Amino acid sequence: MSYRGKVILLGDAGVGKTSLIARYVDNMFRSEYIQTVGANFLIKEVNLKRIVDKMKRENLEIPSGMSSFTLFYWDIGGQKDKLFVTEYYFLQAVGAMVAFSIANRESFNNLDFWISKMKELSGDVPFIIIGNKTDLQDKRVVHTEEIEKKAKSYGVQYFETSAKLNESVDIAFEDLSIQILNNLK
Repeated sequence: MSYRGKVILLGDAGVGKTSLIARYVDNMFRSEYIQTVGANFLIKEVNLKRIVDKMKRENLEIPSGMSSFTLFYWDIGGQKDKLFVTEYYFLQAVGAMVAFSIANRESFNNLDFWISKMKELSGDVPFIIIGNKTDLQDKRVVHTEEIEKKAKSYGVQYFETSAKLNESVDIAFEDLSIQILNNLK
């Protein structure tokens, strides 16, 4: 048996949401920026046994008869002024990733907006915060301590990633998959 669910990726335009999904689902990275208008989605079949074994979580059991997730990753356009067009995509989400760029202070400051909108439209679903673009360390303006403080205030995991260099992308997506699985019990 396979479980199906929708995961939404939220955050300001240009933080790398599309690149994160493309890296995770298709192991691709495009350096040119093409703004997502509305929403885009990709599908990934997640092998639960491989993830549980890889993450070495002793307290996690795969529900009887369930071998995989089929997750639909929805990349929601990051233009707040056009959000009314995409609010429908938030409905029935089983999880979320809220992303910002470590080289863009405004994208970090807007996390509260995106998390609030997610909770309003999707309810109390598992989510993680992603600080993307660690390949831009020399341009970093958001420091780890303040990010960890924000993640702690929401009681969620924080991951730093680089879609460009393929750093920690799988780990972030797989951790959220496990949280979604735990939420099903």
